Amino acid sequence: MTQKWGHATPEGRGGPGDAPDIGHAYAMWDAAYVLGSLSATDQEEFEGHLSECPWCQGAVADLEGVPALLSHLDLEDVALLDADRDENPLPALSAPRRHYRPRLSWVSSAAAAAVLATGVFVGVATQSPPPAKVAAMPMAQVNTALLASTVSLSDQDWGTLIELRCVCLADSSAPHDLLAMVVVGRDGSRNRLASWVANPGHTATPTGSTSMSADQIASVQVVSADSGEVLLQRTL
Repeated sequence: MTQKWGHATPEGRGGPGDAPDIGHAYAMWDAAYVLGSLSATDQEEFEGHLSECPWCQGAVADLEGVPALLSHLDLEDVALLDADRDENPLPALSAPRRHYRPRLSWVSSAAAAAVLATGVFVGVATQSPPPAKVAAMPMAQVNTALLASTVSLSDQDWGTLIELRCVCLADSSAPHDLLAMVVVGRDGSRNRLASWVANPGHTATPTGSTSMSADQIASVQVVSADSGEVLLQRTL
């Protein structure tokens, strides 16, 4: 539940820095609402209040462009915003608008948190080395002279990505057969990863993935999807 900052004092005013003469508990909810930080319950409650409060409507309107601006900030930008506000308070302007200062502080803090979170994910992503990709290897023709293909394997954290470049060398009048990629494990397992139509004179680039690591794969095959007959094979 979001803390309701700015409860009115007995004189009908909030505490230092709160919006003057509002007399309700939602004076500082506008920034959290615009940035999407309210819980579903608080959002529903604030929207009910918002429909009846011109001051809060104006406050929300003032902040409508903030999310778009924050999307362009990094941590250095946020630090500069805070430093500039602390070193240059502009007393002639800040006095009559004191209620905006806590809100701006909240927004800049939220910006820092958002940017930091983004930085954490980017940092985690950049710490992982790019997956090692084996150079494209030719596949041997087994029961056909009308197909040619290369195969490449990429080790991933989750398994192996397999990519083919399979050319159909048949005459343009030949039937469009259905082909499939099969991975054979060293444990004898067989798994179909992808299927495609052999289009005479064209190159297909099917891609498949398996949970097996590259060293667990015995071979990659191109087979007839209908009969299972092996047409191309690369033994690893």
